[in-house]
Amino acid sequence: MEGQEKGNFIVRILRALLSHVYVLIIAGGQGTRLFPLSHDGCPKQFCHIDKNRTFIQATIKRFIDLGIKPQHVIIIVTNDNQLRLAKKQCIPLGIISENILKIDPGYGYAGAMIKGAEFIKELDEEAVIINTPADQYIVPDESFNEAINNALESAQAGNPTILGVKVNDLVTFTGCGHALYHAPDNEDDEQPTYTVHSFVEKPDKDYATMLMRKGCSACNTGINVWSVSTILGIDVDPMGLGTDTLMDKLKENSRLQVAIGTFPWYDCGTLKSLYDISAKTPNHENANLGKGIIERTDCRDSLFYSIEGVTLRATNIRDTAIIINNIDDRIVIAVVELSDSQKVKELAEKYKEHKELLVNDFAVSARNNEIMRSDYSGEIRVGFVGVDGCIVYSHKNPDGTIEIAISKQ
Repeated sequence: MEGQEKGNFIVRILRALLSHVYVLIIAGGQGTRLFPLSHDGCPKQFCHIDKNRTFIQATIKRFIDLGIKPQHVIIIVTNDNQLRLAKKQCIPLGIISENILKIDPGYGYAGAMIKGAEFIKELDEEAVIINTPADQYIVPDESFNEAINNALESAQAGNPTILGVKVNDLVTFTGCGHALYHAPDNEDDEQPTYTVHSFVEKPDKDYATMLMRKGCSACNTGINVWSVSTILGIDVDPMGLGTDTLMDKLKENSRLQVAIGTFPWYDCGTLKSLYDISAKTPNHENANLGKGIIERTDCRDSLFYSIEGVTLRATNIRDTAIIINNIDDRIVIAVVELSDSQKVKELAEKYKEHKELLVNDFAVSARNNEIMRSDYSGEIRVGFVGVDGCIVYSHKNPDGTIEIAISKQ
């Protein structure tokens, strides 16, 4: 079945299921992985994926475009600030305010899925639930639609099903968790879903290479599909429940399946992955985000983010992310080597610990950087990750606008 005929078939199958399909979006988090773009006051899912939409807005649209009613989208957050952000960003898309739920953060991701299922059961005892994180980047192409369709059919038949994606890049592969399944003897014998027998979390290079060659694993996207009766039929305490424990329970009580696609997928857990998905200039492969003015000279392969009212002038920057944001009424700057961007979490923890003290500069695996300040110095925090020999100069103009110049020595 090819092209438009196959696409129409998927749509027809989905429509047959959609009256009982709900999307449960888990939108908690501490905002450390994309710091200072994300922070404890604005976790990643509420940050802009581009100039027009945030991660959570893109997540909602991804499923509404499949035909799922906005009234069937449930969002779970874990504090009052997230609740405020979720209402501000999601209600304009048709989400009902009463479907945005705040729960105790002690429940974690797995516990949040249980609590969400309890809420959905009150609405529809025949519900099939698509559980999804709020902070991924997915291109919802035909492969994604087909994988979701297969997962929905499997879940409706009583089999809890995770959504997997094939990953062919070794770096990405070693950074993901994977579902291992029983592959058919004939490689051409494709099936809608496969039975999961075990999981592996972030395999080392040798094991990852073996799994990629063997072809019997799929990266776990964190999207899970099951009926409300299946998920609430297992005996677990949602408070403190770990995802691994939940999956083990599902394997014990039923045939845990994986539906596999080949769609573009990024978990956007680092500034490097954010750079990867961003639109870039054709000649120098630079990406600009945010509403601030960005002026570049001799910069390549880098990510720049600045807020409205702040002009960033960057010179001689390579393979680096420069993020400028306003946190706690201070300008916070991170200069991060993209290959080291997984260490940004350490920078976020340093800022959280010291932001009220007279400590202005932070460094993780970085040396010989210089900060030159104007009278604006009391309101600025600068952090470095993996970048050596960088000069940062800040200046506040009489009209309140801010100029920040960053160059590599």
